[in-house]
Amino acid sequence: MTSAKDIYPVLKKDKSVFEPNEIKKLFSQVDEQRVESISNRVGQYLLTNLPNAFDKRSGIKDYRTNPYVLMTSASVLNFDDPERLAIFLFNSKFYMALETSFGKSIESVFIDHYPIDSHLKWEDPKEKLHEFEILSTLSREEKAQERLGSVWREIDKSTEYNLRRYLLTIKSGPNTINDTQVQGMTKAIIDNYKNWYSASVSQNPNLNGIDIVIGLTYGTDRTTNNKENQILAKLLANGFIEEDRTHLPGVLIDEESKKIRVYRKIGRKFWSFVGNPENPQQNEYIFLEVLLGLAKALSKGIKEGNIESRVNLKMLQLSEALKKIQFENDNLPSWISKEFTDDELFWFSTTMSAFFDEGI
Repeated sequence: MTSAKDIYPVLKKDKSVFEPNEIKKLFSQVDEQRVESISNRVGQYLLTNLPNAFDKRSGIKDYRTNPYVLMTSASVLNFDDPERLAIFLFNSKFYMALETSFGKSIESVFIDHYPIDSHLKWEDPKEKLHEFEILSTLSREEKAQERLGSVWREIDKSTEYNLRRYLLTIKSGPNTINDTQVQGMTKAIIDNYKNWYSASVSQNPNLNGIDIVIGLTYGTDRTTNNKENQILAKLLANGFIEEDRTHLPGVLIDEESKKIRVYRKIGRKFWSFVGNPENPQQNEYIFLEVLLGLAKALSKGIKEGNIESRVNLKMLQLSEALKKIQFENDNLPSWISKEFTDDELFWFSTTMSAFFDEGI
């Protein structure tokens, strides 16, 4: 039996090197019509959803963050006035919003265009949609209880390609998965892989098997925090073995039926896999299509949605709110007024929103 220690070097072996000539060759394979289609879909999504990342934030309480990190950042970066701190806070929260729910949603807009040579595109698993349908009729408490028993929660997208079904769980980047998620994802696979297979075969009895794929939308094999590899290592002690280290490095297969594979795809390899699950190496240019489509959509969407003006207004509102929470010397003990500079008191006052619900 392969140990976790044995498999890690295999998973970290590949090195991704930027080669201008290779990129030039990949650009020549990019499909202009598909880039345009991605741009149009993403553009519509941006107009509708991008403002949600900041429009709902009206006061400083909506920019609540770690007070200790905030004070340290303000000091080290010398944010000595509300305007500069407002820009920093807004940008930080805006970026985090894009990395989480917005980022997760927009990935779906890209993925729906693939695989390129199949009429069956990536979609939400029907079984997962059915679970959501049942949950929609329950109270919050009942939903929380039912989610614990969810079979399909970890599967984001699925497709069939040449008599195999591919089940994809998508994580944004190389450091997204944490220790808690490692445990949760590993347990989900161990508990449910047989159910996923039987449900898939019940839909299409001609299937040869299923592939369960952990996908990271950017990064390289060498730049991840290793959490996706820990999942594979844990599976080696729970019903899975390596299929073929020489020809299929990093691919696990269930020991019992030999019909269920588990592996991960990272960065460029992820997008190549999305474009062609069976032969990803034939579609190594897909990540370029996605990036070109996004660049074109952003240029158009930001202009049409008047995004820049709306962002500037939000930063102005935040700056004014920061000015209002500064402490007057009359309200402070004399020793604080004497020993603390105006900048230090400003940094201190900005942390108050972390400890109060109202009045800030």
